[in-house]
Amino acid sequence: MSRSWFHLAIPAGDLEATRRWYVEGLGCRAGRGSEHAQILELGGHQLVAQKVAAADLGPQQRGIYPRHFGLVFERMEDWQALLDRARAAALSFGVEPKCRFAGGPLEHHTFFLIDPSGNWLEFKCYSHPEAMLGCTGEAVVGDADLRGGPAG
Repeated sequence: MSRSWFHLAIPAGDLEATRRWYVEGLGCRAGRGSEHAQILELGGHQLVAQKVAAADLGPQQRGIYPRHFGLVFERMEDWQALLDRARAAALSFGVEPKCRFAGGPLEHHTFFLIDPSGNWLEFKCYSHPEAMLGCTGEAVVGDADLRGGPAG
């Protein structure tokens, strides 16, 4: 089977600010763009920022749920490098870096960023790679501490 790429379209109130945030902040590659949309490469996948009026962005999401997207890193070094880059670029953290489910089979390091249009992005690295799609006997999905918004 040939490789497939994930495609995600997200709302953007200001395409230029969005392009700068993703390219200069996260290190994404910019693809083609127009006055209505900007294609970006995020971890080898296609992210399309679609221009919307500020009023159409809707109410600001207060926490990581119900919507967020991001990348799962295979190597902790790559996760750390992106974290360092995000800090150096002074990107807005929705949730500071933390270790979730420490000591268990679902243990992973994670942080959340918020882009200029209020989209939440998660970047994580599992200590046990099989936890990404496996560990089906575990009944834990998500983080109860963050259901009502970020702590602190």
